[in-house]
Amino acid sequence: MSMLSGTGLDQSPSRHRRPVATTILVVLMMAVLFGATYAGVRLLRGDPSPTPAAASPSPCVTTTVQPGLALPQPAAVTVNVYNATDRAGLARSTADVLKARGFAIGSVANDPLGTTVTGVAEVRHGPDGLAEAQLVVFYVPGAVLVADKRTDATVDLVLGEDFTRVAGQKSVDAALASPVPVASGAGCVSPSASPSASPSAT
Repeated sequence: MSMLSGTGLDQSPSRHRRPVATTILVVLMMAVLFGATYAGVRLLRGDPSPTPAAASPSPCVTTTVQPGLALPQPAAVTVNVYNATDRAGLARSTADVLKARGFAIGSVANDPLGTTVTGVAEVRHGPDGLAEAQLVVFYVPGAVLVADKRTDATVDLVLGEDFTRVAGQKSVDAALASPVPVASGAGCVSPSASPSASPSAT
């Protein structure tokens, strides 16, 4: 009788401890499973927490500049006048007009490169003669800038098939005095420059 009683006392605590341990293990496993499921849902849906807004581009601001302020005076510009057409005497007559307007005249001849210029004219220039070339374009509207590798500030005015005459001085002065809108800011769509640079002459 005492042996049965002793056996019952020895086994009873073990039977109580096993369900408790099993319950704790199940709760821990459920907690891990819940955490993994929650993290997976957040990952699939994306983190709902607010993120800093992307910086908006700066607005497009238009200012005005006076183009003539950055350009030299005609007396400081040496222009070579070349004829790329079959019209005899065109380079000489054009050079005479430019000289009367105050430009220094260099060579007057047919185009030494033998280029066919179907437009109004080409204004060839080196890196140091960009401003000088831009001034010449005001006198020959429709001419295009052509950059080359010359090392001085001289400019070649190469007359093309569509050239008619040098612009009148009043028209040139009005163009030089007119404010030119210049857009700046990341929100702007930059227009193509006028006059635009063409590929380097060969």
